[in-house]
Amino acid sequence: MILAFGVYFSHAIFFQKQYSVYLFFDPVYIFSSLSVYPVYYLYIRLLTVNSSLELKNLIVLLPALVFGLASATVYILMTPTERMDYLLSFLFRIKELKTESNLILIHRIIFIASRIVFMIQISLFLVWGRKLVLQYNSRIGNFYSDLESKTILWVNLLLYSFFATSVMSIIFNVLGRSLFLNSDFFLLIPSVIFSVLLFFIGFQGYMQNYTVIDLVEDEQDQPELSIKEYNQSQIRDRLIELFDNQQIFKQRDLKITQVSLKLQTNRTYVSNLINTEFKCSFSEFVNDYRIAEAKKLLADSTHQNYSLDYISDVSGFGSIHSFIRIFKEREGTTPGKYRDNKFLKDRTNL
Repeated sequence: MILAFGVYFSHAIFFQKQYSVYLFFDPVYIFSSLSVYPVYYLYIRLLTVNSSLELKNLIVLLPALVFGLASATVYILMTPTERMDYLLSFLFRIKELKTESNLILIHRIIFIASRIVFMIQISLFLVWGRKLVLQYNSRIGNFYSDLESKTILWVNLLLYSFFATSVMSIIFNVLGRSLFLNSDFFLLIPSVIFSVLLFFIGFQGYMQNYTVIDLVEDEQDQPELSIKEYNQSQIRDRLIELFDNQQIFKQRDLKITQVSLKLQTNRTYVSNLINTEFKCSFSEFVNDYRIAEAKKLLADSTHQNYSLDYISDVSGFGSIHSFIRIFKEREGTTPGKYRDNKFLKDRTNL
């Protein structure tokens, strides 16, 4: 947000045509604009991979630092006349120069190169950010049965807002700022778009109450296991027996560590077994059983007057909202409509 403020404040001075003031903020603009997406990526990394930044992660800020310092250095070396000529001829495009000094040419190259690097950054960090998001989704999906309380939705929203901001940045970067200098209406378009996106990103960060820090704590919070030697077939049979007969899926907020404790084996082994044998995540595996149990209860005439809260609870779901969402995803209809249709068909058959 601080870097975004640097970009916005530089834009404000630029579009107010405060020429002499903007001379000091052009290097700030270059540094801030080249830092926003790397820091956005580091933010996603902090939420999904690392609980703290490592020094090697900061290398993504190197282009911003290099171009920012290069711009500031050239400005310092320029004469006051050269600075104003560069500003009016190249950035504001309201003056034509018959000849350019070497320093003006060098700064033009720096600025154009910084915009090219900016576009490359957008593409790279969008791909890398998406990869981190998918890895995080997979990681929590293979550890928890109930993802609702982990607010998994924020990850997808973060990715969508990242993509939207990236696309808009590319478009307006290609168009250039000078296009919007003489039209308040055209300037309003990118201003509104980026203001909404930045607010949304900041709001997501404010609302985030679960991160990789919590996941790591839960992963490490596992009692000592008395691990026994079982082959894959034996563990598979024991896993099915645990879910079919003991119905461990009815335990709310079930974690894979609790399953591995029952099976007396490593949780990673159980996770890999479910992924390869059943082609799904741990969360999907557990919820398949919960949905099957809920459908059985919804179709049972003796449970016709039972509330959906009760059905959700005895089936093992963490909340009624989680139950309805997952049921609709799997069955294409809500639990209430499923039960109504089931009893309607039964009466019709009679």
